[in-house]
Amino acid sequence: MVMENSAYKILLVEDDKLDQMAFERLIKGENLPYDYTVAGSVSHARSILDSNVFDVVIVDYSLGDGTAFDVFKLVKDTPIIVTTGIGDEEIAVKAMKAGAYDYLTKDQERNYLKVLPEIIKNVISHKQTEDELKEYHDNLETLVKERTDQLAREKELLSVTLSGMGDGVVAVDAQKRIMLFNKVAENLTGWKFGEVQSKPVDGIFRVVNEQTKKAIKIPIDKVLGSGKVEVWANGEVLVGRDGNKCPISATAAPIRKNDGTIVGVVMVFRDVSRECEIDRMKADIISLVSHELRTPITSIKAYTETLLCAPNMPEQSRRRFLAVIDEESNRLTNLVEGLLELSRIESGAVKIVRKPVDIAAVVNQVSSALQPLADKKHIRLSTDIGRELPKLKGDEGKIRSVVTNLVSNAIKFTPEGGRVSVCVQHGTGELIMRVSDTGMGIPEKELPKIFGRFYRVYRPDTQIQGTGLGLAIVKKIVMMHDGRIEVESEVGKGTTFTVFLPLKVNRLYRKPSEDRKHTSLAKMR
Repeated sequence: MVMENSAYKILLVEDDKLDQMAFERLIKGENLPYDYTVAGSVSHARSILDSNVFDVVIVDYSLGDGTAFDVFKLVKDTPIIVTTGIGDEEIAVKAMKAGAYDYLTKDQERNYLKVLPEIIKNVISHKQTEDELKEYHDNLETLVKERTDQLAREKELLSVTLSGMGDGVVAVDAQKRIMLFNKVAENLTGWKFGEVQSKPVDGIFRVVNEQTKKAIKIPIDKVLGSGKVEVWANGEVLVGRDGNKCPISATAAPIRKNDGTIVGVVMVFRDVSRECEIDRMKADIISLVSHELRTPITSIKAYTETLLCAPNMPEQSRRRFLAVIDEESNRLTNLVEGLLELSRIESGAVKIVRKPVDIAAVVNQVSSALQPLADKKHIRLSTDIGRELPKLKGDEGKIRSVVTNLVSNAIKFTPEGGRVSVCVQHGTGELIMRVSDTGMGIPEKELPKIFGRFYRVYRPDTQIQGTGLGLAIVKKIVMMHDGRIEVESEVGKGTTFTVFLPLKVNRLYRKPSEDRKHTSLAKMR
């Protein structure tokens, strides 16, 4: 029996016909909003429950084919009210332990039915509350899991970000205990995060003044005192765990709570050794250029003033003065042209035009052009060029400049009666050119410096004029061709420069600033 358009679905499992009828009269008499179904046995209840879901199940304890506990097995997540005429306390306890919401004892007048609507109302309200709590609990679990996953992702992202940063990062709490220490900070200080975590930063991060060498306070102290961002970039030197020192710049900022209270400080710092080196190089270059420019200008000015002040100077002296002026003018021109060429190469403004180059022809042309210079010093200039050399894919003008610079240098630094030889061979995947001389040689300690701008080997007894830019230009051109240059020398016996030029082009030329890691291109023995 089913009532249509009702609020609650009720299943009554009852084998007593009179009790069934009394239940129906109650619903109709009270006009209760129940959509009810009656089952007369456990098996009947099973068939109904297979295809229906109810809000409440009311079950008699004793049924013809079983007991209320058999119905318990059929019902999942539905409140059960047990009714019985036995009134046994043991059964009541057993029923409640099995999951019954309530236990009612039948009486002959069936007065228990009068309280049944209120109990059903309470049962459904209780079930709704349980469902809401369960939903809230499930949502809370989901929210906690999502938040936990989010925090894990953020932590991983922070860890990856900090590890990938090129700067060191240190974070401390208000007591200056280290809370965060990234990989770069480990490398610069020599300490591992596991060793310094929760330890005072003062004993780990030690800084001295570059000039006075005295210990100075780190920015973290200032930030904790002032609450303002502090910046360092003025001669601060970090002293590592092993005593090594490196100049640094640093920025420290306060970590605040929402109410503005400072709870710590984060400091970002980096090694500025490269910047300091560049600054020193700039200063050196300015000094060198000033000196190199001043010397020929001073000579030109002095000789010119002398000529102007002595109109009746003997012709022989006049010619000698004019020759000096011409020589110094050429020196000045070569210096400016060398500077401009080196600057264009380093800025990337010079592009190489790769075409097949017959290096044998280039060497022969250069040797012929420089033969008069060799003859003037009675130097034997010879070439040894291998047979059937493959053509090099490169810029012929730049290759000629390399050969010219190396051969002219060899002649310049070889005393009269010496020898200069140029040898070209076919190596494995490359052409190898050696320019050897029997000249003055280069001290071993000077070898790493000879490719630097304006560098010239100091020779107390003999100073040969030059701009000091030739070898720097040679090295840059060789690098532009993906090659490398090596030098071997012995004082008093001579020098050999060896240039390796690959026959296969593997990549486009990059600016020198992009080739910092390719130091092997200028390997020196």
